Amino acid sequence: MSQLTQNDLIQEAQHASEKQGQPLSRSDFERISGISQRQIYRLFPDGGWSELKERAGIPKHPRHRERLEDDELLSEFHSVASGLGRIPTLNQFNHHSLISDGVVSRRFGGRSGLLARYRAWLVRNEPQSPLLSQLDGSHESGQPPVKQTKTVSPEPYVHLGNSGGPQFGAPIDFRGLRHAPINELGVVFLFGMVSRELGFLVEAVHASFPDCEAKRLVDRKKDRWQRVRIEFEFMSRTFLDHGHDPAKCDLIVCWQHNWPECPLAVVELKEVIEDLLAAGVHDRVHGAEK
Repeated sequence: MSQLTQNDLIQEAQHASEKQGQPLSRSDFERISGISQRQIYRLFPDGGWSELKERAGIPKHPRHRERLEDDELLSEFHSVASGLGRIPTLNQFNHHSLISDGVVSRRFGGRSGLLARYRAWLVRNEPQSPLLSQLDGSHESGQPPVKQTKTVSPEPYVHLGNSGGPQFGAPIDFRGLRHAPINELGVVFLFGMVSRELGFLVEAVHASFPDCEAKRLVDRKKDRWQRVRIEFEFMSRTFLDHGHDPAKCDLIVCWQHNWPECPLAVVELKEVIEDLLAAGVHDRVHGAEK
């Protein structure tokens, strides 16, 4: 797979689209082809999956239309809720859906407005759904649900001294990093560990937007490099929350990619590290092996 060309990926995408028989998402393509997001962005550094789809003639996924109907959004929310067996938080919806939580939040006026509209949708479409009982007696009129006060036993935890001590991400044991990042600084540190393997040369790291000025290897045979402006985020969608201008940035480097509508290329380090660990190269440090 390491010798794949752009034409190989285009053919793989066309084959996967035919096999899928419906609009192809990136996760579907990865599942069918076994080709990771990192490999896609290595060969299509500017446009990533979006460019590959366009080059392969794959139609846009219907969930990515500019304007979804209210019923479509509520149906998607119901799909996530049914899968979880409970009413999801907006963060949980964002994690399990191709539709951003920001879309439903803006459309229905936040979580309370969403739940009111969702309850009315359930009464109309799924009146026997057990999820109705979880909406705490909201009214069909569309009024926000009344929050029920209940006592919840906290999950067990151990205090370390008075402060509780620092928190850590999941254990990954990747080179000199024992735990996964839990913030943007961890993303910056981890990117520095793998930047050369991803084909980047870092020119400078700034305190202002965008965070990093780098060059990316775009043609190995001719040894050609291209300027790239990088913004680091723990979650890719934070770029939107921070109000950054996509026109002034070329690439988001994050730990987790949770922004399907992102107009920029994204490098998801969580997937990069999983690929490197699976390939058995986690002990390689900056071009030299132990």
